[in-house]
Amino acid sequence: MSAISNIRKNLSSTGSTIIVGFIVFVLVATFGGFIGNTNLGNNQAFSVNGEDIHIGEYNLEANRISSNFNSGDISDDDLEAFTRSSIIFKELFSQKADDLGLDISEDKINDIIKKDISFYVDGRFDVNIFRGLLSRLGMTTEDFRALTKSKYNALELINFFNNSVFVTNEDAKSFITTSKQKRNIRFKKINLKDVAELQTVSEKEIIDFYENNQSNFLTLKKIDLNTISISKDDFKKGLEVSNDEIKEEKEALSMSSQNSGQSRISHIQLSYDSNNKDEQLYLANEIVSKIIDSSETFNDLVLAFSDDVGSKDNFGDLGFTDGTIFPDKFENAISNLNINEISDVIDLDGSFHILKLTEKNEFTISDDEIIERLISMKAEDELQDVLNEIDENIDNLSVTEISEIYNIFSSSINGMSVTDLITSYGEVDLIEDFERGNVFLNEIYGPYESDQGYVILEPTDYFPSTLKPLEEVKDEIVNELKISSAKILLPSLINDSLVDIRSENNLESFTTYSEVDRDTSLFPQEVVSAIFSISDSNGEDSIISKVYLDDAYVIQLTDVEDFKGVITLEEIQETKDFISQALGEIERDSLYEDLRASAKIY
Repeated sequence: MSAISNIRKNLSSTGSTIIVGFIVFVLVATFGGFIGNTNLGNNQAFSVNGEDIHIGEYNLEANRISSNFNSGDISDDDLEAFTRSSIIFKELFSQKADDLGLDISEDKINDIIKKDISFYVDGRFDVNIFRGLLSRLGMTTEDFRALTKSKYNALELINFFNNSVFVTNEDAKSFITTSKQKRNIRFKKINLKDVAELQTVSEKEIIDFYENNQSNFLTLKKIDLNTISISKDDFKKGLEVSNDEIKEEKEALSMSSQNSGQSRISHIQLSYDSNNKDEQLYLANEIVSKIIDSSETFNDLVLAFSDDVGSKDNFGDLGFTDGTIFPDKFENAISNLNINEISDVIDLDGSFHILKLTEKNEFTISDDEIIERLISMKAEDELQDVLNEIDENIDNLSVTEISEIYNIFSSSINGMSVTDLITSYGEVDLIEDFERGNVFLNEIYGPYESDQGYVILEPTDYFPSTLKPLEEVKDEIVNELKISSAKILLPSLINDSLVDIRSENNLESFTTYSEVDRDTSLFPQEVVSAIFSISDSNGEDSIISKVYLDDAYVIQLTDVEDFKGVITLEEIQETKDFISQALGEIERDSLYEDLRASAKIY
């Protein structure tokens, strides 16, 4: 199945990708490496029939698709193509659902978002995570709600196809009877390797092939190296930290972190539009007054008035911020609050907010953590000094001398190929010299950055590619020539066997099998499918040939044994479900092709 088919299959699954699948989106987009096209202006990735696709949606879908591949297994171009196709598929079905009058209520949208467990911490919806995601995506709450709605509508239409096909019990029984049918066959397998073994190859053919294909018989270029791996850990031993240094570092960290401790915030949100802004502002001020005079509690007022569905049931809890999570107006107000204090009314252009500071985590760090930090910093300084010294004297140093001067272990590696170098060290410039055959022996290459720190390489010997002697590759050449001859002969051998079976000659060279079923392991599945595709057990239509993995099969259907056993109600229901799904997918894909053909994608 193609990658696009897989994506469509996932999209049509029982909500796992469209609705519940937000957990995949959120985890990848918020906590993993963010993947997506961030160079598209005006928050628009592209449009489908005039409906703009938000760049945030594009990035979410790109992350979801990329997460199904191992690192490096999908190119940027393929990722972009798959992402566009998946979104277009969803959007076209969503638009068709709108045309058909399928709809989703505002409460349902709220409920879908609220039930997405990827936004939960300790069993409670964490608005901090939700807003953090929107911030990274550059989406507003309404953008995200629109995305949720389009995904839900697309799923509803897809489910309509899955549930609208009617299959009778007789249809299911007929399908089961056919699928459990057994077949008697006469066949011959023409094995390519067996045919090849019978071929003869002359000495002249071997020599000609060797001389005309010498590039196939070259040895790999190899190189011997002296190497040093160097990291800051090599310099930690013996480093000390004084009490004064600990005190000074602690004070510096405290100063730099005094405003970045985490604060936990709750809020009351009152959304407004141009028609009711003054009314909502008056209500917000009334709420502030009630909190200040203690006539009502903050929690009670959240439940009574806040229209933020994500935080309302949690008494307005938005989670923690380090000073960078929320809008600047929020963060500025938070910085001036003490525990249990509330802010003035904050206007966020579309909603009024009243904040309450509920927790504050002050900056703390132990002496041991400071010592470890200072030693690491000193070791890093030592490392950089050594790297600078090596760089300044690189023309006059060898790996052995570097090892002795800095007391760092060195090693020798022999017989490395280009592939070995790339695997071990990445795309270093030594490889370019190596591939050109222009390696500078006994000279330093590097230092190159590595996962552990840095690596220094010194080529000590170079072995260019050479032509392998004929005797060394002769068996390989003979086998190649025999296989080539066998492939040329195969069509005539197939034809001879077809003539024999049609005229009933040499039938002793054929094998007879009885009661072959669809689950048999006697043949590759592709050959089994060919056997059950034979339409008749008489005449010319009873005989076929099939080539699979260079081997050939000549097959005659001699009899069909229909299933006469008991068919259970459970089997009937399972089969009806299977056929319904298959037919639904056929109708769905047909609709998609029609929608796609007339769609305007920009």
